[in-house]
Amino acid sequence: MQLRHYVKLQEELAINYCKLAVVSVDPPEVNAAFRTGLGAEFPFLSDQERKVVQQLDMTETSKTRGITAIPYTFCLMPDLTVHNLYCGYWYVGRPTLDELRKDLREMMKKVRPDFDPQARRE
Repeated sequence: MQLRHYVKLQEELAINYCKLAVVSVDPPEVNAAFRTGLGAEFPFLSDQERKVVQQLDMTETSKTRGITAIPYTFCLMPDLTVHNLYCGYWYVGRPTLDELRKDLREMMKKVRPDFDPQARRE
């Protein structure tokens, strides 16, 4: 998914007390310019030296391009455990906005006892 789609989602996430962050291997100044150009309010973090993506085994190595980061999308619970993971190596592996909304709904049902105010509680 392109980052402009996340910009559209940022207001929905804020309403639901959720946060979004982007991590790239671009230098901080490139991230800052890109973030400004998109009109994004969420942070863009830099892993320019590719340390984190290598620690998480999120890279591939080729003779022509060297170490390349593989795009992943993580949906994290409030305690930072992974609820869902999307590998975007191929474009069709990247989550749609509807898939992210579904993940959000599932996560909120798990952590919010008041998610459905009419549900019977025992």
